[in-house]
Amino acid sequence: MYPHLAKDKNCTGCLACYDVCNHNAIKIITKNSHQHVRVDINACRECGLCEKSCPIITPIRKNEFEAMKVYGGWANDEQTRIDAASGGGFAGLAQSFFHLHKEDKVAVIGAALVNNRVYHKLIEHEKDITLLTNSKYIQSYTQGIYKEVSKKLKNGYWILFSGCPCQIAGLYGYLGKKRDCERLITIEVVCHGIASHEALDLHLEYYKSSHIYRFRDKRKGTQDWKFSQCTTIEQNGKEVKLKRKDDIFYSIYAGWMLDRKSCSNCQFSEINRVADITLADFWGLPVPDYYKQGVSLIIANNSKANSLIKNADSIYTFEDSLRTAIDGNPHLFTGYKFIQYHPIVIWPNFFRKVLSKKLRFNILTNKMPYKLFWAFYKLATIYLTKYRKQQTIKKLQEKAPNLLKIINRGGVKWPIPKLQKIHEYENRNNHHL
Repeated sequence: MYPHLAKDKNCTGCLACYDVCNHNAIKIITKNSHQHVRVDINACRECGLCEKSCPIITPIRKNEFEAMKVYGGWANDEQTRIDAASGGGFAGLAQSFFHLHKEDKVAVIGAALVNNRVYHKLIEHEKDITLLTNSKYIQSYTQGIYKEVSKKLKNGYWILFSGCPCQIAGLYGYLGKKRDCERLITIEVVCHGIASHEALDLHLEYYKSSHIYRFRDKRKGTQDWKFSQCTTIEQNGKEVKLKRKDDIFYSIYAGWMLDRKSCSNCQFSEINRVADITLADFWGLPVPDYYKQGVSLIIANNSKANSLIKNADSIYTFEDSLRTAIDGNPHLFTGYKFIQYHPIVIWPNFFRKVLSKKLRFNILTNKMPYKLFWAFYKLATIYLTKYRKQQTIKKLQEKAPNLLKIINRGGVKWPIPKLQKIHEYENRNNHHL
């Protein structure tokens, strides 16, 4: 009997099934500018490995939220924070990982932006961490990376693997029991959904640009959304950072209509997290005004993760409350969006044919008056999120009340001299960055 993989609406595109197949029976196809898979029945040997590796067909084990330890923090190095998204939590952890295992073989895996596409890449030198930093808002190509991780683990490497929760789940599905290797630590980002590469292509076409440098650029701004959530692209041979209000990519991204369908009903956006460590922007955290280059939310989901964070020498951390984290990151506990019922999402190919290119573009970018129709799905999602937040907090109050305790930040020793130095550095360089 031939294997039954996840339906297109549920497939996350993790591609674990592709990597695990030894018979070249899994083919990658592009549908609505997203990667999907199909089984070649002529090549299939019915071994069942693809079904076992698929985290949708064969659910993977998740962490228990009772073990969570919540931190805020940032990379110690100034330039690392400026180059990275949020507070540079990933870069700081990656640097620390190299330092902690300097006598061992080490590999760090993350997403790299190459020629307007994103690919998972493995590095073995600390100097290459910058290739994996900063946010990417289109899905990365992961084919081959799970095989590479498995080979490195067999050869005694210490591995730090980062990605979206579904990609961590794909890695675990591929590795099976080998996921429990003490030399493997995984990091997931709190994902708000993955836009197709069409979103970026439309953006670049609109601005007549050949390529994007960064999806998110803090070099002339701060952690605040209106400053940092802007793309930097090529225009007329120059590097140009767009203004937030003019950024077409983020207009499309915020509208959700070009996301993977699975992103509107994500099975991994729940309080029981997939990876060892969860990273996000620490939105809503009351920090000094002069410290606006970003603060990372860093959650240890098990003891192995907590040990790495505690021993990390390249990040500054302080304990905080899961309640604070939840307030600023609803995708910690829910990934459901009503946009999945929008006609353009349900029948994308039909509307590509019947709508003019300009009209479809205006709808995707939420221009008025089309935004009024999108607002219904947005409001419904907001109200459902509030309800699920109440349910999550109720669950936590019953099983892990300590996680919700408000932290008295009067006891937090902010590194004031260093922060003032950073503030002076920013003021000194903003005029020519």
